[in-house]
Amino acid sequence: MTKTANTTIALAGIVVAGAILRFYGLDWGAPYHHFHIDEHFVFVGADNLRTSLRTAALSPKFFMYGPLPMYLLNVARWVYEAVAGPLHLSVSDDGYRYMLLGRAISATLGTLTIPLVFLIARRAGGAVAGLIAAALLAFAVIHLRDSHFFTVDITLIFFCVLAWAASMAMADHGARWTYVVAGAAFGAALACKYTAVFLAPMIVVAHACSPATPWRERTVKPWLRWALAAAVPIAIGSVVFLALDPMIVMYPDKFAQDVREQITGPLLGGARPLWNAHFRGIQPQLYWFTNLLPWGIGPAFMAAGLAGVVWLVTRRTRLAIAAAAYPLAHYAIAGQTVTPFMRYSLPIVPGLAVAAGVLGADLLRRPGWRRPALAGVTLVVALTAAYAASYMNIYRQPDARLAASALVYDTVPKGAAVLVEPSHNVPPMGSYLTEPDFYRDYVNWGAETVRRDDFTLYTLDVYRYLYDTRVPSDDKRAYIKRRLASVDFILMDDTFVELYDRLSGPSHAPVREYYRDLFDGRLGFELVHHVARTPSLLGFTVDDEAAEFTFTLFDHPEIYVFRRLGPHAGGVPLENGPAETSDRVQ
Repeated sequence: MTKTANTTIALAGIVVAGAILRFYGLDWGAPYHHFHIDEHFVFVGADNLRTSLRTAALSPKFFMYGPLPMYLLNVARWVYEAVAGPLHLSVSDDGYRYMLLGRAISATLGTLTIPLVFLIARRAGGAVAGLIAAALLAFAVIHLRDSHFFTVDITLIFFCVLAWAASMAMADHGARWTYVVAGAAFGAALACKYTAVFLAPMIVVAHACSPATPWRERTVKPWLRWALAAAVPIAIGSVVFLALDPMIVMYPDKFAQDVREQITGPLLGGARPLWNAHFRGIQPQLYWFTNLLPWGIGPAFMAAGLAGVVWLVTRRTRLAIAAAAYPLAHYAIAGQTVTPFMRYSLPIVPGLAVAAGVLGADLLRRPGWRRPALAGVTLVVALTAAYAASYMNIYRQPDARLAASALVYDTVPKGAAVLVEPSHNVPPMGSYLTEPDFYRDYVNWGAETVRRDDFTLYTLDVYRYLYDTRVPSDDKRAYIKRRLASVDFILMDDTFVELYDRLSGPSHAPVREYYRDLFDGRLGFELVHHVARTPSLLGFTVDDEAAEFTFTLFDHPEIYVFRRLGPHAGGVPLENGPAETSDRVQ
């Protein structure tokens, strides 16, 4: 066979492997729509868009994300309903199908990004570079993980990489179609998430690297033409963005409010909500290299990718500079946030894959470096693939929250008083477990909320009331004591345990003391169940508890069930249950 045929077969194998990793276990946690709250906001936005633009735009936090993924879901839903009949999202089975439709879009676009990365790396460093880059992206844990979610991120990355691929062609030969495609993809990426603005300087750099750049001209006119050409993809992107998201013009006040409250305020440090408390005290720019990337793609991939970026810059060819512009532009903009969530590192991953691919291929072409380069490339790809295979353990078994629900029904008498927190990760109980309704909010909000649904659920409001610095500490301690006295069981996940662990000061001391004393057994409750999931392969377990909190939060949080020791609080007698059990699957 020819080299081209061999390359095509190898690429096909890589893409198939990437698809398997992205589609396997795609129904995790369905149809329990609160398990990934950002995913839920996208699903809700898509459903609201079917009613009207106004309904969607005025719904809570709508402008936190762009509408393009929502449009794609509505198209998929329209096709499905034309074939199989309407979906009624208040019905559990239809909610399940709806979630699968959305996640299938992410898995599909995540898979399609792999051959795009191949094309970029091949243009910059040849077919071998393309295959290495494609393999690294196919096995990148953070990319395959988020391909299991219907959030905006994977759709964003697909269009970012499409814009990058067109920009690389622009730098190579400067054909007119490259400007159109780069601009359209730029606009589509912006319509997924506003952070795609980093593509603008990347496109300008690619244009500067194109053969049409009049470097030897000293007159103004050629440079004016060059500047106008540079503005073309930016203008096309702006038009496409506004066409896809006219609501920012139709409802500017709501747009400004959502951006201020959900994006610029918390992400740049102007607001300090509880949900980003775990970033207090970190150095956010270094955190990318000490946490996000080591856990998101593995230390070997990270090291190869960063070395590759340096290699591209020192290579000093037009295509190498255009290739390096993508990861550098992304980090220069996204790296400024004071809240570096794991998913914020996603767009840079294709850039690191391409950089590592070009570095590996270049070294393989050097006679004196061939053997060590082959060993290095093989090791990096193998370690990345092993990490990906271990992460599939998360989707190989029932979701930790659903496993905990089964344990609760085995351990806790019906009607018993249970303390829960206002968390999206509280295991489903009652009607939420048996007949989840997409349109219902099952989180127990409010400091004094009591809900009866198979069990009597008392809220411990660690989200608002106990976080409020205006509430005296003595009042907080009294509130905690009163709520504990009302219950015989405590059901919780690790969300607020992790968040309060990073908070200091006397105002937050009551909650920190509560968690400390609870886990130390000083509150009269014993831990009877601990449910956790970890990446695992061939008996080797990856303890990812040190990863940025949201790396585990969405698809494998830890769940705890405590039982009162001694006299019970309510009228339901406590039976002798099992000693502490752990459902931590290795």
